[in-house]
Amino acid sequence: MRIREAHGGTLFLDEIGDMPQNLQVRLLRVLQERKVTPLGGGRQIEVDFVLLCATHRDLKSEVEAGRFRMDLYYRINSLTLHLPSLHEREDFTALVAQLLEQAAPGRELVLQPELMQAFRGYHWPGNLRQLANAIQTACALLPDERDAIGFGDLSEDLAEELRRYGDAPHLSHTPAQTDNLRLLTDSAIEHAIRAAGGNMSDAARRLGISRNTLYRKRRGHGA
Repeated sequence: MRIREAHGGTLFLDEIGDMPQNLQVRLLRVLQERKVTPLGGGRQIEVDFVLLCATHRDLKSEVEAGRFRMDLYYRINSLTLHLPSLHEREDFTALVAQLLEQAAPGRELVLQPELMQAFRGYHWPGNLRQLANAIQTACALLPDERDAIGFGDLSEDLAEELRRYGDAPHLSHTPAQTDNLRLLTDSAIEHAIRAAGGNMSDAARRLGISRNTLYRKRRGHGA
């Protein structure tokens, strides 16, 4: 039915790497013959469509393991586009800012620097959907008087996972990433101070840290 509906347009098959082999055979036949047979029999119907597929699996490895048909793999593999995972994206900071704006328009929210660092290092198995849901939940729970989201504003399971993953030895940062994190810290601190009208106690409260910590971070970053 979906293939017939795609006639004259585009058919998008998500997670094709998880397609059962009996359906792989049927799809291959459709791609070769450009015809489908309705359920219950009857005459074949010609179809013409552009096929787009997506998968989180390495299809070449799936072929070698015998879980994906080689003939179907080469039939659909005319052009491959690899989308980097979240922790590989160079625009991660801008992406977080965009999601924050979408989740809480007009509030000018930021992540506390420690949380941003954890976000950048986390592997995000749910990819963009997981990140967007985490930010939406945090924005919904954040009190109106605060502008910075911290670990305490996340769901308990995600906060625990981030802390546990953050202790892993492979979570090191390049000098460029470290510089970016320092800039993020400076930006979050200065934003909170401006929003608090220069009141350091209020700024610390907005950031979810103590006033002494705020002073120490400003000194540590040359403020």
